[in-house]
Amino acid sequence: MASPSRIHARYTRVERRGSFPRREGSPDPAHNRMALFWRPLIDMQPSAHSPLRLRAITHVARWLAEPEGPRRSWFSMIGVPGQRSQVLRHAGLDHYDCRTPTQLPPALRTAEWSDLVTALERFTDLDSGRRALLVFHLAQLSFCQYAIGLCGDVSLDGDPEHDRYAYEVARVHARTPGHLGTALALFDGLARKAGEPELALAACFQGVGHSLRDGGTAQHARTFYEHAGTLTARVADGWHGRLVSSRFHRAAALLHLANGDRRGVDEHLSLAGEHHDALVVPGLDEPDTMVVQENARYLLELRIRIASVHDIPAALPACQALLDLDPNCVEALLIAGDAHAASGDYSAAAELYGRAGRLGTGAGALGWYRAGQCYEILGLRVEALHAMGRCLELDTAAVEPRAYISAFGSGGVANGAATG
Repeated sequence: MASPSRIHARYTRVERRGSFPRREGSPDPAHNRMALFWRPLIDMQPSAHSPLRLRAITHVARWLAEPEGPRRSWFSMIGVPGQRSQVLRHAGLDHYDCRTPTQLPPALRTAEWSDLVTALERFTDLDSGRRALLVFHLAQLSFCQYAIGLCGDVSLDGDPEHDRYAYEVARVHARTPGHLGTALALFDGLARKAGEPELALAACFQGVGHSLRDGGTAQHARTFYEHAGTLTARVADGWHGRLVSSRFHRAAALLHLANGDRRGVDEHLSLAGEHHDALVVPGLDEPDTMVVQENARYLLELRIRIASVHDIPAALPACQALLDLDPNCVEALLIAGDAHAASGDYSAAAELYGRAGRLGTGAGALGWYRAGQCYEILGLRVEALHAMGRCLELDTAAVEPRAYISAFGSGGVANGAATG
């Protein structure tokens, strides 16, 4: 979204995966600054300061431990593969790091973590509904590759609960680099064969979105979009039907945006908003309220993206609404920072990028890199050097920040501003 002539969104790396340093001597999770924002990802304990996506973890952990059939999850956001490891390294809690949940030492396991391990040990005996919830839970905790190995090859058999399980497996594949083909094949099968119209339409929504974002083709997206036209009339006019319909029309708006069809964008964005408004009803419990908030966030992000193409200033009110909804989310802060940078307000952009950076992870490293560029544009070289240094503290493999510090860090700086 940021102007490519002024702000480079990403740096290059000496190592493809980056290098995320470990810190030592940090406080335990109950007193750790980073854990204040990332606690559910660390040990499934709640935190009022966590991003919206992470707050769902404690609910799913509770459902997974219930003795009766678990509640279906309608949460949309899933984890970034490997993000938990990044958080733990930057928080100085790498003794909590583990390649699989079962490898976490028993002394560090909360009751929720122990319940997760128990479910994993009984995986082959679980019914499809509980498997679906468990797979989603693993993805929330960023154990995506482990979840893929646990599930193995999944085929469709027409059973509604098994379809739901296959859908969650497909979502994890879609989230994991190199697995898009498997994800799209599963989504295509569900779109055509799922017995529940809501699930079939959800598969179309996923197919359109991932084809556009993750290296699929325009034809992939178009195929899912056209098939959805045969499903929309069959979707029940209830709360969950409205939710899935809003999600589909949001993806359809993205497809029309990619095709340069502003009329189609406006039509589907309007429909997505209408279905969303119907979700806001009295009596929702906390998890369903969070599902509505998730959907509102995605709609705000779409409006920001559309405005970035047609009317940058119009994106700024949506950015504020996004941050009001999810103020401690790295990705939301980067989106808002990009919009302000694209509008030419580099001071506001730098502040937002810095807030993202202070939350750590690879995404936070990008925040510091973008903040450094903003400060350089503003003539504040000391601040730029500080931001580039903070980027390297999160990712030591970053090439451009290191080169910037080498070029300007040894001299030519006075009174907090560039001298040249």
